[in-house]
Amino acid sequence: MSGRTLFVSRAIHLFPYYKEQFEKIFGFKDFTATDVEKDGLNMIINDVKPRLLIMDSEFYQAGTAYMTGVLLKRFPKLNIAIISFHDYPLSHAVWFIWHGVKSYIHWWDGYEEYKHGVEAVRDGKKYISPYVKDLMELENEWPDTKNKTTKRQMECLVMLCCGLTPDQIGLELHITRKTVNNHLASLYDTFHAHNREEMVAIAWTLELVTVKDIRFYSRKPFDGRTLPEWAAVKKKIDKRILKQA
Repeated sequence: MSGRTLFVSRAIHLFPYYKEQFEKIFGFKDFTATDVEKDGLNMIINDVKPRLLIMDSEFYQAGTAYMTGVLLKRFPKLNIAIISFHDYPLSHAVWFIWHGVKSYIHWWDGYEEYKHGVEAVRDGKKYISPYVKDLMELENEWPDTKNKTTKRQMECLVMLCCGLTPDQIGLELHITRKTVNNHLASLYDTFHAHNREEMVAIAWTLELVTVKDIRFYSRKPFDGRTLPEWAAVKKKIDKRILKQA
């Protein structure tokens, strides 16, 4: 299908590669890439009027699914496809569909399946990664997708466990601090937590968050850092325990 395609990613250094891949290999026409977000992205969409918007799953980090929902409210006719080039948690991936995204392409399905997904969205068809589709079919009951609180609580909880303050969470999700505090208060009430520390401990204990969730907010690499003696010893002990299990 003809029409403009807008590709949204933070990997600016890979834009020439993506443009060549999508235009020469997959036959996209008029392919434009940008790393602009939120209001700036809204302006670009108004100007470019893309037939298709392809967004990297990690563009807004843990809030990408929510922000695509915001985009669809502003541009209800916009066709959005998510591509995950990373080891993106599949438990988060299903939320894109619940927020109204039509297509989700997962690089880790293998190149042939990835190619099939890209060609499908190129031709204006809906496509959902087999992994994500299987997860959705296993669910007997989807969450109430019209219930904003349900969605926001999950995103706020992940960001809370990542160490973000209410102001930072509001900035990431494009909502006010008061709204963030309301969602956090609902979380505390639901899980009978008295404060942020208890809520974080409960989330980890119940495995509502994982290490993969936390990596979204590691702005600096952890590799190469010198560990204190106690930390180095603990890691050695943990490895021995795993080997013995």
